[in-house]
This record gives sequence, structure tokens and C-alpha cells, in this order.
Amino acid sequence: MLSKPTEMLRLSAFWFGIQAVWGAVLGVILQARLVALLGAAAPPSYALLAASGAAVAILAQILAGMRADRDQAVQRSRAPLYLIGIGLACIALPLLLLLQSVIGLLLAYGLLQIGMNLAIAPYQAAIPEYLAGAQRRAGSAWLAGMQSLGNAAGATMAALLSGPVVAVLLPLLLAASFAPGSGLLTRPPSSPRTTRAFRLERAHLDLFGSRALIFLAFYTLLGYLYFWVLGASLEGLGAPRRIAGGAIVLFTIAGAIGATIAGRFAARGDARVLAAIGAGLFAGALALLFVEKGGATLLLASLIGGIGWGLFLSADWSIGVNAVPEQARATALGVWNLAVVLPQFFAPLLVGALGRALGLSGDRSLSHLAFGIACLELFVGILWLARLPAVWAKELRQAPTR
Repeated sequence: MLSKPTEMLRLSAFWFGIQAVWGAVLGVILQARLVALLGAAAPPSYALLAASGAAVAILAQILAGMRADRDQAVQRSRAPLYLIGIGLACIALPLLLLLQSVIGLLLAYGLLQIGMNLAIAPYQAAIPEYLAGAQRRAGSAWLAGMQSLGNAAGATMAALLSGPVVAVLLPLLLAASFAPGSGLLTRPPSSPRTTRAFRLERAHLDLFGSRALIFLAFYTLLGYLYFWVLGASLEGLGAPRRIAGGAIVLFTIAGAIGATIAGRFAARGDARVLAAIGAGLFAGALALLFVEKGGATLLLASLIGGIGWGLFLSADWSIGVNAVPEQARATALGVWNLAVVLPQFFAPLLVGALGRALGLSGDRSLSHLAFGIACLELFVGILWLARLPAVWAKELRQAPTR
């Protein structure tokens, strides 16, 4: 088991690289590429592109999780899943940035989702093997911090650097982040274990529902912040790409602060309460964007929302790890992670469908609709957290054996 900061850093470094890719792609690159290719038609088209990629991710995540569980059962190295996944992602990223057609953009995004999820599935399952009961809350804070810092790094690269430069640096960052923990993450377990099918119980559905709604709000913010900036008349502050990227960077740095607070002050508290506080702060930030515009509003919303998101992520991971059975960990975490992937699919589709029904198509009107919907999603998600079993939300002395 791991306890030293250097060991935790090795284990969580790959999460930094993964989130750097998503921070760049989902926060800036997809939207900016669509605007460059389609102009004013970009906001409605974003819904189809994002949803198509998420559909591919759903299938890749489950199949890769099943394979990772089988590899663990027979003491086979997980290295092929990581290497193939990282390799595909490193091919897809330059294509995503450089291809000059919408069809090419769609195909590159689908390939990226396949590669990233092939690597994410075994990684999610490997982390709990090194974090027994009482270490999991601290481990979740490390992962939340790495997620926020990775998002910040990716958004900064996408906002400030040219496409060809990002096409080189982002794949290098992803591959380099895997290297520190590769010896831990790829090796087979010390002893074989049996596998069994993951059984979805009502409590898992409650966990899935609350998590999905909160992540639905997050991906709504990530997907429509760029269009909010376009409609807020902030040209005096710089290019929209840089303003949106800067806001995401500030949000994610604040998220790292929130994760640090969670790890330091909430080690033994009820993670459901921590998750609700974090989601509530995030909702307050979205409400600010809904009712006001301007640079000061964006700054304040990024700080408040980021701290809240860091608190939520710290609680979210520790709850999820305690909820899954050891014998089907990768598959179960793949199902659990659908609460992150499905919102990538439904967030743009929901906003796009309601926007068409209401006759909205402008940057400002669509982004306001999106943030209003997100506030409602967060409210319901917070209420749903109370239905989760208390044992999932407590720091455990021993690893769960369910």
C-alpha cells in the first residue's frame, strides 16, 4: 500500500495527463475548431459532435473494463491496454487539431475517445489496489487535485499555443505522465483472484443518478462557456479562445485548492456532505453566469465554482471506490464512470434540443439556457446524494470486500 507523497504522486501522475487532454479538448479545442470550420453554425453542431464522441466512449469504457478484470484474474499484465490506448490517443490528437473538415474532426474525436478509454479503464481499477480503506480519502484528494491541475494545464495549452504546437505537446504530456507510475499500474497482482459479474443494485443506481446529474452540469459549463464568452462582449479582454481558456484554468486551479481543503479538513467526515457543499458552490457559480455578464462575473464564478468542484471530486472518488466489488472492479468502475461519459453525450443534446424548441440559436441565449438547466441538474443531484448508503461515504479501516 502507498502512503508517502512521492508514492502518491507516482500513482496519480497519469490522471494529470488524462485530464490535461480533456481540459484542452472539451474546454477549448472542439468548440474553437467548430467555430473555425462552421462559423455561426458551430453552437448547434457542437451538440452532435460531442454526443457522437461520448457514444463511442461508452462502449470503449465497458469493453476495456471487462478485459482489465480478466487480465487481473489470470495475473496478466495490463500494459497492452495502456500502450494501445495511449498510442491511439497520441495519433488522434494531432488529427483533431489539424484536419480541415467536420467529418475528419468527428472521426479524430471518436478515435481519441477509444484510445483514452482503453487506458482509463485499467487505471481506475489499479488505483484502489494501492489504497486500503483509510488511505482512500487521501488518495481521492490527490486525484481531485491532479484532475484540476491537469485540466488547467490542458486549457492553458489550448488557449495560448497554436494548433500545431499543441498537436505535438499534448501527446507528449499524456505519454510522459504515464511513465512515473507505469511499473505500478501495469504489473499483475501478487496472487490470482476470481472474477464475477457486476450486479447493479438500487444503491448503485442512486450513486449513478446523483453523480450523472452533477457531471451533466459540469459538462454543460465546459461545453457552453466558450459561447458565453462570445455573447458577453468581452473583446477588450482578449480573444474569446484565450478568455474561455483562462477561465477554465482559474476554475481548475481553484479546484486544486478545493481538493486540498477536502484532504486536510474532511478526512473522516461524511463524504456525502462534502459532495453536497461542493456541488452547491458550483451551482452558485453557474447562477452568477446566468444573471450577470462581464469579466468580473467570470472571474468570481470561476473561483467559487472551482473550489466547489474540487470539494465534490474529492468526495466523489472516495464514495465510488467504496461502492464497487473487488472481484469486478474495472467493469464496475466502467459502469460507474458512465455517469461521467453519458453527460458528455446528453448535455449538448439536451441544450441543443431545448434551444431548437424555444427558437434560440445565438451564443448568449444558448449559453444562458445551458447554465439555467445546469443549476436545476445540480439541485436535483444534491438532493439525490442523501439516498446513498452511509458506509460508502465513510472512511473505511479496511478495503471493502463486497
